[in-house]
Amino acid sequence: MQVRAVDLPELRATLRSFAASVEGAEYWEDHAATVDYYQTLKVDGADLRAIVLDALDGDLFAVSGPMGELAATAGGSLELFDMEAQDVPSLTGVLAFEAPPALLQGADWDGSLMTLHGAAWAVREAGEGGCVWITPIAQPSDSTEPLLGGPRLLPFSMADQAPAMTREKNLFDFLVTTLRAAWLLMVQPLADCSEVPPSRAIRKRLRRINNEPASVRLIDLRRPKIGNAHGSGNRDYHYQWIVRGHWRQQWYPVRQVHRPVWIAPHVKGPEGAPLLGGEKVNVWRR
Repeated sequence: MQVRAVDLPELRATLRSFAASVEGAEYWEDHAATVDYYQTLKVDGADLRAIVLDALDGDLFAVSGPMGELAATAGGSLELFDMEAQDVPSLTGVLAFEAPPALLQGADWDGSLMTLHGAAWAVREAGEGGCVWITPIAQPSDSTEPLLGGPRLLPFSMADQAPAMTREKNLFDFLVTTLRAAWLLMVQPLADCSEVPPSRAIRKRLRRINNEPASVRLIDLRRPKIGNAHGSGNRDYHYQWIVRGHWRQQWYPVRQVHRPVWIAPHVKGPEGAPLLGGEKVNVWRR
């Protein structure tokens, strides 16, 4: 199943209806009673239900296929950093990948095959010791529709995240790294953000169930600008070379913090000079 930007308001309404139902309450109670993770955190079914409903009431974001693949790839090299509430695009939100990245498709920790279409999140605390609950939107291989998974806690503190780095990663871990990268990328110049209203048919169906339709912010990949071809400073370069995509720390004076900024792949060096490695490279030019 593909979740297009125009489909996200209706999908959110369906997931919320389940989460708020009697069946949903039993689902969260079962999670809280059988998963050691929730027992360690002293979280019960009512807590899980409140967390999920809060997240599903948030802003809607859709990520295009190319931007999703970039977030998945860039997320793999994104170093941990102490997060703040300002690093998340909204305190509560729902994000769906229009084409789920390959990294979010496959076998989960228990061997079951599934596709992660996105996630809902809710920031619970701000400042030092803050955290965000992330609820995956997953589609098991034996299901025709996306379903809600169990929420997991993402601490803002880098020290609190360290234990998770010592175990083998599963699909949810890849979802977290992809999400963190997407949150950073969507506020950078390489992202193009536009409003996508639900279709007329979807608006009518949502209003029929007393659900006011909301617009979706579509995050797409903008063609990157190419920097100074001759390099920086007064150095005289005689070759061209490929600069791979990478993260660079940038200082934000207003917030008094450093945050990773993605530098897109590009060719550097004087126009017409020999390319080191001898390969021909096609570069997007704005």
